[in-house]
Amino acid sequence: MTSPWTAGQVASVAPDASSLAAAQKLAGSWSQTGQVENGLWGLCQGSGSKPYQAIVDLSGPAYKCSCPSRKFPCKHALGLLLEWSTGRVPVASEPLDFAAEWLAQREGKAAQQPVPAAKAVADPATAQKRAERVASGLVELDLWITDQIRGGLASMDISWEALDGVAARMVDAQAPGVAGALRSLAGAVAGAENWPELVLGELVRLHLLVVAHQRMDQLPGPLRDSVRAHVGYPVSTESVMELPAVRELWMVMGSRITEEKRLFTRTTWLRGRATGRWAILLDFSHGSPNFSGVVPPVGHVVDADLHFYPGAAALRARLGATHGEAEPFTTLPAGNIAAALEHYTDAVSADPWLRSWPVVVTDVTPSYVDGSWFLVDKSGSALPAEGDSRMMWTLLGISGGHPVSVCGTWNARCIEAFSVFVNGQVMAL
Repeated sequence: MTSPWTAGQVASVAPDASSLAAAQKLAGSWSQTGQVENGLWGLCQGSGSKPYQAIVDLSGPAYKCSCPSRKFPCKHALGLLLEWSTGRVPVASEPLDFAAEWLAQREGKAAQQPVPAAKAVADPATAQKRAERVASGLVELDLWITDQIRGGLASMDISWEALDGVAARMVDAQAPGVAGALRSLAGAVAGAENWPELVLGELVRLHLLVVAHQRMDQLPGPLRDSVRAHVGYPVSTESVMELPAVRELWMVMGSRITEEKRLFTRTTWLRGRATGRWAILLDFSHGSPNFSGVVPPVGHVVDADLHFYPGAAALRARLGATHGEAEPFTTLPAGNIAAALEHYTDAVSADPWLRSWPVVVTDVTPSYVDGSWFLVDKSGSALPAEGDSRMMWTLLGISGGHPVSVCGTWNARCIEAFSVFVNGQVMAL
């Protein structure tokens, strides 16, 4: 039986603050709630005559509700989780009919997942054609970069349309990783006062990638894998799962869902309790954020095997076998600012195309000075911090002006927090 989540872990899956606030107001509106294994259900009385039917599959997690809300999870699913977190959802022998059908469908789909067939042997001719197409596209990209430098950044067209046009050419050249970098640059420079610095840094990074791709035969294996990953060569799930597993007690440090053109991406950050090694799990869902991948909630630790994608600074991984149930953790290994910067430096030294790296800094106080945010430790050392206004003020409110532990990604300019650890709980931001 899955242990109840804390209020902070429930908050970590909320789509926004208003949904969580609305869910908290539903206390006292519930009836016929119950739990069996990984399933929760309950009836929530709204303004209509018929109560809403809310169901949660904790193994996803996944959510279903009869309300018309387009948010996932809706306030009713969140409210049900809050009821469960406070111990007001009793254990049942079997689910109610409306919940049993959906939970059975979920279980059936998981059982019917096809067993991966033997890996097909790649057609050498097809692979060679792709490599030639990528190489040709990257040569064209390098000529464009040279033109921008010779003409001067002041005369460079940094509009979305111009950069997106170059990105589209990289898509045609089957280099989607490069295309994504160009589109990210277009978003980063919009309205940025230091846009020449951002543009120059990205052009240098892309030129280095072109040169590395041209000399891949001379690179060590892990760095060659990194080059291929940044260019955008595909890596099959089957080949990743065949790589040796890294078994650890993996702490779920944060989770975030983003959306672009109705493609939802869930990013989950894990940190090994014994080794301090970081890992990222990526799950995708089109149309709605109902992810099929099973990931323990933020604030839990799980004894599991991770299979890392190849690379010089391997970070992305896939979850393999788990050994026992996930359990909440209440302590966090210390990590100061100097150690965080050293870990980032080591990662970029191994893979110079990395744009950020996960870090944890303990005993830092969020501070707002002259319109800018900082994380300040007891010695007075500080890291610049960035994020949307709501998130940063939430972080300050949680800290109450006192030292907390912050997990985030450092990109050589600032840290973007994704969770905060305080009073023995991890809360996603």
